[in-house]
Amino acid sequence: MRGRILVRALGVLVWFGAPGIQPALAAPPPATHGAMLDSVARLVTSDLLLGASLPAGRTIRIATPLTGDTLGLLTQRMVEQLRARGAEVRLVPAPQASGTVVGAWNHSDGPRADSVDLLLDLRVGGAGVAYVRVLRKFPMGVRGYERVASMRVGATLLDLGTREVLWAKTASAQAGDVVLKRDLSYAQSGSGGLNPALPRGGGGARLIEPLIVVGVVTGLVVLFYSNRN
Repeated sequence: MRGRILVRALGVLVWFGAPGIQPALAAPPPATHGAMLDSVARLVTSDLLLGASLPAGRTIRIATPLTGDTLGLLTQRMVEQLRARGAEVRLVPAPQASGTVVGAWNHSDGPRADSVDLLLDLRVGGAGVAYVRVLRKFPMGVRGYERVASMRVGATLLDLGTREVLWAKTASAQAGDVVLKRDLSYAQSGSGGLNPALPRGGGGARLIEPLIVVGVVTGLVVLFYSNRN
């Protein structure tokens, strides 16, 4: 009876600590970094266009590439949703001249000052994917990492003929999940320059983990011999 108690206790320790037999290993692979950021871009685009008025029969111009638009995902989702609402969309080179954005469009490559086109000026305040926390497993080692994708964007719709601001909005969104240590390479695959650094575990955790193991094993041994006496 006493021997079975020790065996069961050691079995629990192995179950939580040994890689390869944990239930979490049956989980499907995580989304790639690019897919995570794309889902956030969809949310931000939907929020920006929610309730926004789009004058009928007017071409909407979007400057591209957008500074900070990682992998061009925001531009792609914005074009898709604008066209789904029946708007004619054109991508044009971003203005290089200094000054106001409207003034920057008064050059030979852009629309005339009396143009009836609209300009959707998008400003990406921040976009990216990051590992924010280490998730440890019992009694030692790293189980995985907590990941967060986020994006913050401001949008202004301008009438290029009258220089009137038709509307201006800002939107932000984020999504999070857990990437197991074994899935780090898969999460990175096909994501271009998205390669977030792994957070460093605290030195205290590295010191405490061996002490936990020693304490658990010592306690089991003491329990076994005390029951024999």
